[in-house]
Amino acid sequence: MNAVADRPSVGELEQLSDLLRRPVLDRPGLGAVLRQIEQGLRERAHDLDQAGGLLDEADKARRMSLAREDDRLRNETADLLANVDDVLRMANVETDDELVRRRGRQLLAGLRGHRNAEASLLLESTATEVGSGD
Repeated sequence: MNAVADRPSVGELEQLSDLLRRPVLDRPGLGAVLRQIEQGLRERAHDLDQAGGLLDEADKARRMSLAREDDRLRNETADLLANVDDVLRMANVETDDELVRRRGRQLLAGLRGHRNAEASLLLESTATEVGSGD
């Protein structure tokens, strides 16, 4: 397992969630949080590229299915970045607030799902390591 900073943070996702729930959409606040999330995703993608992914080569060699999932998650980061950019653009132009909220909620669900998938991959990798002698 490679050590890579966990971005976007839970706090950033909670800020995004809070902004999307407010009765009046705070577009400047939404833009600021989205830029933080975007920067975090870019840093994470760079770190993962440098490390070769979440899993080290030994983990990948033991289970090809884990290696494929690691690669899929790394590629998904590019899609998430594009989605962040889309919502950021929408928040900066005169677009219907409900449309911005809907796309923001979809982005939030995607970001949370991605974090959960990464956590599951790491847990499965660890479980494989622990149970490998059985």
